[in-house]
Amino acid sequence: MLHLPADQGVIIGRLFSRETFSAIEEMTAAEAARLVDSGGAALIKDYWGAYVAVHQSDDVGGYSIIRAPSGFLPCYQVETHAHHIWASDLHTLSAAGIAVSKVDWERLYEHLQWPDVRRRHSCIDGVSELAPGSARTVSGHEAGDRMLWEPWIFVHPNMAIDPDQAVTRLRDTVFASVSALASDYQNIIVGVSGGLDSSIVCAALTRGGHRFSCLTMATTDASGDERRYAASVAAVAGVPLAAHQYAVDNIDLSRSSAAHLPRPVGRPFLQELDRAYAAEICKTGADAIFTGNGGDNVFCFLHSAAPVVDRFRQEKGLKPAWNTLLDMCRVTQCDIPTMARAAFKLSRTRPSLVASEPDLTLLNAACAVLAQSAPLTPYMDRGAGRFPGKLAHVRLLQRIQNFVEGQDRTTFPPMVPVLLAQPIVETCLRISSWQWCEGGINRSVARRAFGGFLPRQVVHRTSKAGPDSVTAAAFESGRPKLRELLLDGLLRQNRIIDPVAVEQALSSARTSRDQLLYRILDLADAEAWARSWSAGSSDSALGR
Repeated sequence: MLHLPADQGVIIGRLFSRETFSAIEEMTAAEAARLVDSGGAALIKDYWGAYVAVHQSDDVGGYSIIRAPSGFLPCYQVETHAHHIWASDLHTLSAAGIAVSKVDWERLYEHLQWPDVRRRHSCIDGVSELAPGSARTVSGHEAGDRMLWEPWIFVHPNMAIDPDQAVTRLRDTVFASVSALASDYQNIIVGVSGGLDSSIVCAALTRGGHRFSCLTMATTDASGDERRYAASVAAVAGVPLAAHQYAVDNIDLSRSSAAHLPRPVGRPFLQELDRAYAAEICKTGADAIFTGNGGDNVFCFLHSAAPVVDRFRQEKGLKPAWNTLLDMCRVTQCDIPTMARAAFKLSRTRPSLVASEPDLTLLNAACAVLAQSAPLTPYMDRGAGRFPGKLAHVRLLQRIQNFVEGQDRTTFPPMVPVLLAQPIVETCLRISSWQWCEGGINRSVARRAFGGFLPRQVVHRTSKAGPDSVTAAAFESGRPKLRELLLDGLLRQNRIIDPVAVEQALSSARTSRDQLLYRILDLADAEAWARSWSAGSSDSALGR
């Protein structure tokens, strides 16, 4: 914790210099005054990290609370008639005597209807969240929010990084950011999938001379076995690799891996990942988990004609746009006429500022939420200008927000999705959307930036396997349990699901072979999550 001079406030978490990437252990009186006088804007501009800051405001007795744009450190709020109470997790609120266990069924329905959009209000009654990159000023009983950081600042053409410098700028920024975040830890476990993003994390840790080991998960069949790729990454880094196999029999569908969070954002296979991490932490004494989660989002992994339109509008020429069209045909395996029609249609269409389309699959349509509550980050309210590729990039960043928080901190050390660090995100936003697909390969800038630090077979991979076979097996073997959970559960009692549609899906042999099984498992996780909170339900919260 960093105390500001003259008792002006505190910064909880870790803070780094924007210029040098070194950790900030103290601030001068002038630096603190600049922070306070700017209402927190100077904190966002001159520093970065995983922090929540609290400082005095101009009002007598008032204060402002600021959350870092990365969102690495959560910040939840409960309001009572007399207090504004802040905490990084709900366990801390409960330990302080704040009753936070009543499910907000309307917000839960909204979460399931728009699962890609994180909302300001959580699915626990009375618990809201301070948006990353925002400040809330509290004076008496009044409170107001301001966004101090928004992606649109960095997507403007005037902010674009010179294409000749993009590779070097990205590489330098990733190396410096990951090394800074690692400086707090002595022994890191990196979850590696054998894909590009987690491999880049390993390259950055190796370059910084940090101690770490790797962990990878494999299915019993070849479809999700990435061990040879993960082994090549560990070998180049010169670090040990622990390989664990998913065990379907260990997956308990009545337990949510997100039971410690105020939203049901878990997945059944994550139970096995948690088990593997716990085993390796016990064995190695690791004090942090680093992941490449969000790499696809940060490195602008698009499957549309949007980069073609962006390039045509920014460079004002058919030849550059034609080159990008050919690149996107290779990325998407699409033919030229189809991509050209898509680009023409997109160029004639006003960009949609809707963050996500609603998904009513298996839900009770009669209870659908018609008016959405406020998103956690209101980026779409500000518009996207003329560049649909940049709009899509921002939307990707918004959609990863539900997966930034890690495991239960009462059991696990910090989990850090390091590629979402503020300097990395800002650098990537300043790289034009068409550069990410140059050469007809996705995440092209990242591949060129780190090609000399990774195994060749990893650099040139354009797709990777996952735990799909485990998920399908868990669904198939768990049909009876899923039927009990969903047809005799809280989601049905609270009119969230359509029981007839759920019964039909559970009875169909086709379900285990299509995308519907993922929807059923998401609903089952929401049911397990709701039961875990409802077991200790209370209708009141500290004097409310």
